[in-house]
Amino acid sequence: MDNLHWQLSVLSRAIHYKNLSGAAEHVGLSQPQLSRIISRIEGELDVVLLDRSVRRKSGWTPIAFKIAEIYLQSSRKLSSNLQQLQNEDQISRLTVGCLEGMLNLAAHFCQQLFDHSVIQTFELDVYDLSELETHFEKNELDMIFTFREPGKQKYKFVQNLGYQTFKKHESKATTTRVMSPFEFSHYVNRKKIAKDARFILSNSLAVRKLWVEKYGGIADFPSDVYGKKTDAEGESPVYLIASEFLSSRLWNKMKTFKY
Repeated sequence: MDNLHWQLSVLSRAIHYKNLSGAAEHVGLSQPQLSRIISRIEGELDVVLLDRSVRRKSGWTPIAFKIAEIYLQSSRKLSSNLQQLQNEDQISRLTVGCLEGMLNLAAHFCQQLFDHSVIQTFELDVYDLSELETHFEKNELDMIFTFREPGKQKYKFVQNLGYQTFKKHESKATTTRVMSPFEFSHYVNRKKIAKDARFILSNSLAVRKLWVEKYGGIADFPSDVYGKKTDAEGESPVYLIASEFLSSRLWNKMKTFKY
């Protein structure tokens, strides 16, 4: 088992393709070579990585994905630890995820890191809550901006950056309602729609805010982040949570940022 490092690295790349033949074309090995590697892992770990019940169309089993994920997490942790031993200030790339209503805050933090660290590249993406937590728990994101800690795990790097309200905003200039398609379906089931009613449907909170502020209307969207708790209706905390693989020195530097 101690000699499976290379074989597991091959598996971690191969599972991104739906079968053995497709994987072989992309990992730089012939199909017989890849088949022997998979068979060796199966023999060493006493598991089944390929479902061979359909000839020429064998697919990966669930345990194959789990083993590949464990290997990738371990490799990433090793790389991170080695990087910290070498020089904690040499981290040059970070992946950042946030909820849409916290995008301005996340972008501001990235800019401050540009100004106060040697980081050259950020991958900044917006997710809904379930996607954000899934990616973070899989160690696919280095930092997230959210209103709750994912799962039941206690995280080492957590900072409360302030608070945010999610409430109805209304402009008297027009009665146009801006909402998601899901909200609209519930709305029309509860109310009789007037002939002159107008609706803008979008899953984007930015669209809601833009429309109400520029053209007027009625919509629910989050406020900007503010520092002190007010116990306002719909108020929730805003957290910055970082992966345990992030360097302590970089985290301590981020804790001094102003927003």
